[in-house]
Amino acid sequence: MKSNDLPFVVVESRADGLEAIKLTEEPFAGIIYNYGKVSFDEDETNDKITIKFEYDILDYGTKALTDPAPFEKYIGDLLTELIHRGVAENDLTYTGGVDENRTKDSEQSDS
Repeated sequence: MKSNDLPFVVVESRADGLEAIKLTEEPFAGIIYNYGKVSFDEDETNDKITIKFEYDILDYGTKALTDPAPFEKYIGDLLTELIHRGVAENDLTYTGGVDENRTKDSEQSDS
């Protein structure tokens, strides 16, 4: 997925060597974080889906977040954009967790 027009760069986490996101635009420029568990809550009454997610801030840079709500909205909007782009470009990868709804192991086709 191309991120050159998005307000972040992908960096390597110093803590674990995995990829993390470093924000490049204010008001959160310099903050490095990663997403954790992502889930979707369906509101059938209002025909909406809400994205819920966990995240870890790995480096605050020079920022002090006294109210996490604006930051959470910002990275939530970014996550929504990443999901939309990933679906549109057929470039969305799930990299962890257990599919609790799976009833059997997948099988490779012989064809």
